[in-house]
Amino acid sequence: MNRTTIDFGIDLGTTNSAIAVLNGVEPQIIKNLDDQDATPSSVFINKQGVLRVGSRAKAATVGERSSHDAYTEFKRQMGTPHEYLFASSGQRKKPEELSAEVLKELRASVEAKTGEVIQSAVITVPAAFELHQCDATRRAAALAGFSGSPLLQEPVAAALAYGFQIDSEKAYWMVYDFGGGTFDAALIKAEEGMINVVHHGGDNFLGGSDIDWAVIEKLIIPQLSKNFDLPGFARGSERWGMELKRIKHAVEAAKLELSTKDVTTLSGGVAFEDESGEMIECDEISLSRNDLIRVAEPLIARSIEISQGVLKERNLGLHAVQRVIVVGGPTKAPYFREMLSAGLGIPIDFSQDPLTVVARGAAVFASTQKIDSKLQKKAVVGEYQVQISDKYKPVGHELDPLIGGKVTSPGGSSSNGFTIEFVNRDTKWRSGQIPLNSEGAFMANLLAERGSRNTFHIELSNSQGIFQKAVPDHVVYTVGAVIEEQPLLKSIGLGKADNTVDWFFKSGMGLPQKKRWATAHRTTVAIKAGQPGDAIKIAIVEGENELADRNRVVGFLEINSSMVRRDVPASTEVEITLKIDESRTIILEAYFPLLDEEFIKQLEIEKLSADPATISETLRNEKERLNELKEKAEEAGENELVAELESLEANKDRDDAVRAAKGDEGAAEKAQARVLELQNRLDKAEEELKWPTLVTEAKELQNDLQKLAEDHGNSNHQEKAEEWSESIDTIIEKKQVDRLTRKIEEGRTIYAQILFSLPGFWVGNFQRMERDRGDFNDSAAAERLFERGREYLQKNNIEGLTDVVRKLWNLLPRDEAEKAQRGIGSTIQ
Repeated sequence: MNRTTIDFGIDLGTTNSAIAVLNGVEPQIIKNLDDQDATPSSVFINKQGVLRVGSRAKAATVGERSSHDAYTEFKRQMGTPHEYLFASSGQRKKPEELSAEVLKELRASVEAKTGEVIQSAVITVPAAFELHQCDATRRAAALAGFSGSPLLQEPVAAALAYGFQIDSEKAYWMVYDFGGGTFDAALIKAEEGMINVVHHGGDNFLGGSDIDWAVIEKLIIPQLSKNFDLPGFARGSERWGMELKRIKHAVEAAKLELSTKDVTTLSGGVAFEDESGEMIECDEISLSRNDLIRVAEPLIARSIEISQGVLKERNLGLHAVQRVIVVGGPTKAPYFREMLSAGLGIPIDFSQDPLTVVARGAAVFASTQKIDSKLQKKAVVGEYQVQISDKYKPVGHELDPLIGGKVTSPGGSSSNGFTIEFVNRDTKWRSGQIPLNSEGAFMANLLAERGSRNTFHIELSNSQGIFQKAVPDHVVYTVGAVIEEQPLLKSIGLGKADNTVDWFFKSGMGLPQKKRWATAHRTTVAIKAGQPGDAIKIAIVEGENELADRNRVVGFLEINSSMVRRDVPASTEVEITLKIDESRTIILEAYFPLLDEEFIKQLEIEKLSADPATISETLRNEKERLNELKEKAEEAGENELVAELESLEANKDRDDAVRAAKGDEGAAEKAQARVLELQNRLDKAEEELKWPTLVTEAKELQNDLQKLAEDHGNSNHQEKAEEWSESIDTIIEKKQVDRLTRKIEEGRTIYAQILFSLPGFWVGNFQRMERDRGDFNDSAAAERLFERGREYLQKNNIEGLTDVVRKLWNLLPRDEAEKAQRGIGSTIQ
């Protein structure tokens, strides 16, 4: 029987991957060719170009002769231009190409075990994955030959695996997903058969691999460096990179042993010579569980802090969360679970296997996704195509789902007098024969049973009651929990020329989304048709910061001179529309009324490689800023802020990543993320220190503007001043620093507009400059202007006097000009 739903789900993990299929209502893991539930996400290519994936590839990553030809943990580089060099063959592979090989291996396992060749599968991604990483995952699926492979957030998959067949009253769950390379904390609400992600937090550079490196950097490197001649022995070292890679593999195994033992030694026969030729036998290095706990504790504490922040941001206490669903191999360790239970204070649910729960949940979600119509069998002449409406969902909480559709014939045969009947042969239920209308359409209610997957066979009969071949010949329906919608976990907006952002979609909004900005934007450059020169760049960013450059650039729509039929002057209107689907594919549309032309682009999202030198320089600058802010906070008596800044100053995780960035691309990505995190935290600290001064400035301007508008403004001025004043009160109440800064500038502009409308303002400015005789750049030109101004003043020619005053301002040095214009506002030129 041909499948009508995708049914297969893949957990494409940092260290391990798995595939599952939904059979009935139970998702089942399909074991790989080594008869294991999980396949290591590792790829090896030898000198002859022979490629291997899985356990043998992982073993090759630490082989003395093969380690330059094998890689793992490439998921952390997804969406970057980084390439992995397989030295013996000379081949170079991007992260998505290596991920594609893992996907192919999983598909081969299915074919070997079941004989089924799958064309589509749901693929999971960390909820914390950014758009460039999701886009790379889609490319990996396409490279592997998968068609129509929806992406699903890993915490959502875990929640589905747990709650698919649970008839729950309203309850909150937390999915705590500490994987090999990423961490997600998702707050889930389950109610009346619907599962919804309420809020989320995460870190793309926090996982079991980071615990491994913490053991190496804090325990093993100091011990070996003390006893042997190992100059520059550190993560990121080109000289010792391969030795550290082998040690990391041994640490992974030791970490697993410490789940059941108090003490162990490194295994795997790791041995190498130091700089003096002395042999180092790593099998002699011992590790204790207490040592492991000590170095892992800060990383686990960070994950707990993120989880607590998720609850705090939704104003939920610990008592509001029914259970924590744990995901990821590291959470199997008893010490990890003890720390998690103590740190969160919420009951931990251990009923699901943390290694396979994501793949099984992905299979559940896959059962709700119809196979792309392009991949389904089509009716031929003599058969009838049954087109089921998109409104029909294969999974839902209703026992009597409504199904509708239309019957057509490739040969154009009439369906007059036809009936359609849905039959569940297991329960003996029949819908009764439903007549098709004149267009071949039908509608019916099915009757489903809980606890099993209901298959309804389609019986199509002509006017003589003779059965006709229907394609497809069945539909399926399962009573179970469904995802209401996947949320957008980071806001997406338009980065503007003034470094501000217009947010199209805010975090937490359900996908898909589409929005056309209510008012037209304007270009800041001109382009001439057919002539090389400036291009109009429309930038889309992802993040939460009001400053555009503090967010991740998603991509650009660039319109150059070769793309337009006529000149486009600066300040041309452009209407911008943004679309994003469930898999977070973004389409940007820009319509230019002047050209009556629309430019459309699906953003190809790729992040630039992290540059270690730039990261290091940025960190130095930010540390200087941190010290300056700490001094200001101490002077202001802001003790809580001082404590927060001291905590940022002492962050070793960030500094270690920056030090390792030069020779380790994974550390470089992590370092870049941590430095951006520091910048955002310092921005907020800066805002907190500025806030009292800004509020005072805004309140003074509010009083001055209201008085000026009442005394001298027209009705339009008074209306603008009133609206501005009301918005100021709201912004101050919400403590929005960036918005208040911009609103103060806006208020000054309104103030200036009123002043500029007053003849007395220009007269007063002229008389003051004539009296004070400032340091003009061109005294002769200034004297001529004063003479002309006196004439205009005698003739009461305010328009002429205004022109003279503006020209005199242009002759003054900047500071004196600003003094002359004080109260006018920086937006006036």
